[in-house]
Amino acid sequence: MSEDLSKIRILIDKVDKQIVKLLNNRANLAKKIKEAKASSEKKDIFRPEREAQILRKIASTNSGPLTAKHLQAIFREIISSCLSLETDLKVSCLGPKESYSNLALNKFFGSSVNIKFNTSISEIFDDVCRQNIDFGLVPVENSNQGSIKETIDHLIKGNSKLCGEVNLDIKHCLLSNSKKMSEIKKVYAHEQTFLQCNQWLNKNMPNIQRIFTSSNSAAVQKVVKLKNSAAIASKNCGPVYKVGILKNNIHDSTDNTTRFIVIGNHSIAASGLDKTSILISVDNKAGSLNELLLPLSKNKISMSKIESIPTRINNWEYMFLLDIDGHIDDKIVGQALKEIQKKTSFYKNLGSYPKSI
Repeated sequence: MSEDLSKIRILIDKVDKQIVKLLNNRANLAKKIKEAKASSEKKDIFRPEREAQILRKIASTNSGPLTAKHLQAIFREIISSCLSLETDLKVSCLGPKESYSNLALNKFFGSSVNIKFNTSISEIFDDVCRQNIDFGLVPVENSNQGSIKETIDHLIKGNSKLCGEVNLDIKHCLLSNSKKMSEIKKVYAHEQTFLQCNQWLNKNMPNIQRIFTSSNSAAVQKVVKLKNSAAIASKNCGPVYKVGILKNNIHDSTDNTTRFIVIGNHSIAASGLDKTSILISVDNKAGSLNELLLPLSKNKISMSKIESIPTRINNWEYMFLLDIDGHIDDKIVGQALKEIQKKTSFYKNLGSYPKSI
């Protein structure tokens, strides 16, 4: 048995050496891409559509035993590490460290980018607008609680382009330095988090005082030195802030997912599996919205989201946020959107971007 193990470990060591050599070969090629782009008109080092194509191809060619999810996570870090040799990519999200926004950022960009942690969604949009950063990542909707109003407001009034999206499974834990739940008098968390854990809290901690924070990781920071207090956050925060986990998975819905969007200042090319988001407004007449959407059904373009948003100009007047399948550069999609634009009183293309992987 020990002899067989030794032989297997020798083979693993050999494979590891080959992997290291191949990784460095890839890194050298990435550096050559930087040199080639320096003398061409295409200056964008980070291309979300290209990364999406790579990750999808890896999944399609995988024969196991590693799952596609495992391989995509590994290659996300490989791509991120190689990218760091080409450019110092600056990305902003809600902090502090190990917030859900931080986890979503790592899932999309990998861990080798330069992260700026902000305390509000407004600050992230402002940083993108002023080009203090290359990209920002913000939450846009939760599967159970709906859209994030602050993000939608900035999409309406700002000029940022949607450059990508990432879906993150949200698993809330109760963290505290107290040893028993009965000792807890106050719980800190983001407002949305309390809504996602409302039933559990009502049942298990009905008399607890709920205190809002800018993010869940900020809540954990808050309770580090507080007695009889707890925070709701990801389990990742436990070891980072040295706070114990009293209870895992306290969210009300087992399928609790938050969609994050990546915002930037330029348009993204087609990846082959894309989504386009637009804002529109129509006259308040019977059947006007149905007529407006006819170009989509006529061209067999799927719509994954439609949300009405008050215009705040006149009572009962709305604009609509639409997510449709396809890229604006796709001929059929482009033609359909031109038809829609002609029928609208307001039209804004928020951007086309690769679907979440």
